[in-house]
Amino acid sequence: MNSLRARIWTKFALIAVIGASASALYADNFQATYEPAGTQTPNTTALCAGTSTCWIGMEDFNTGSAPTTATAFPTLVDTGAPAGEISGSYSGGYIMDPADQYGGAGGTGYYPELFASGGSYTLTLTASGGLPGVNYFGLWFSALDAGNDLKFYNNGTLLYDFTPALFQSLVGACPNSSNAFCGNPNNRTEDSGEQFAYLNFFDLTGYFNQIVFTETGGGGFESDNHTVGYQDPPTLEGTDIGTVPEPGSFILLSIGSLALLGLMRRPALKAVK
Repeated sequence: MNSLRARIWTKFALIAVIGASASALYADNFQATYEPAGTQTPNTTALCAGTSTCWIGMEDFNTGSAPTTATAFPTLVDTGAPAGEISGSYSGGYIMDPADQYGGAGGTGYYPELFASGGSYTLTLTASGGLPGVNYFGLWFSALDAGNDLKFYNNGTLLYDFTPALFQSLVGACPNSSNAFCGNPNNRTEDSGEQFAYLNFFDLTGYFNQIVFTETGGGGFESDNHTVGYQDPPTLEGTDIGTVPEPGSFILLSIGSLALLGLMRRPALKAVK
C-alpha cells in the first residue's frame, strides 16, 4: 500500500512539475524599461530599430478628451507591416485635466487623472488588419507615487502588475536637486517630491488587450502620451526595470514544489510508525 501511495505521489509531482515547465515556457513574459530623465515621448527610432515589422501609435489627449468607443490611435510609425491598426477605448473614473505641475506632456494640452483611492479606468485595445495583437505599451508616468498601479490583461487573464516601488528605488528618492527624475521636467521647481519618467512595457511572448489604471493610495494617478504598438520581433529599448512571468507559472511551480515536498516527507513519516 505504501509503495502504491509513493508511486501516486511521484506521478502527481512529475505531472505538476512538467505542467509548470510548460507554463513557464509558454507564459507571457513582460519587461519594463524607462527612458532618460526628461523624456516625455516614445523613442520610436529605437523601438523599431531591431524589428522587421513595427506599428506604433500614440494618444496625446490634446483634444481634451479620451475616446470612449474604439478609435484608431494616431500612427507614429508603420514599417514592414501589412495594412492594419490598433484601436482603443477608455472607460472608468478618470477626469481630463489641463496641463499643470502634475502632468501634461510638454506643459501643454490635457491628461487623464485618477483621484479616488481604489478608483480605476480601463484602456481596451483591438488590433485589426494584418496586426495580430498589441505587445508594446508606453506612457509618460508623471507625478509617480506609491498608489499608482498598472495591470495588463489578455481576455481577462492578468499578465503583469506594475507598481512604482521598484522604479523609485532604481532612480532614487525625491526631492533631490541632483536627481534629474525629480520634479516636472517642464519646470523642475514644480512637484519636486515625485518622479517623472517615460516608461515602456514589452510583452515578449504574447499579446494583451486591456490595461487597467488604478489608484490604490490617497494621491493621484497622472499620465500622458499613451503609446501602443506591435513589434516583430519584440525589441527592448530603455533601461531595464525587470522581467516577470505570467502569474500562472508561479501557481503551477508552487503546486509542483508542494507535491515534491510531500513525496520527500513520506519516508520520514513511515519511519516514525
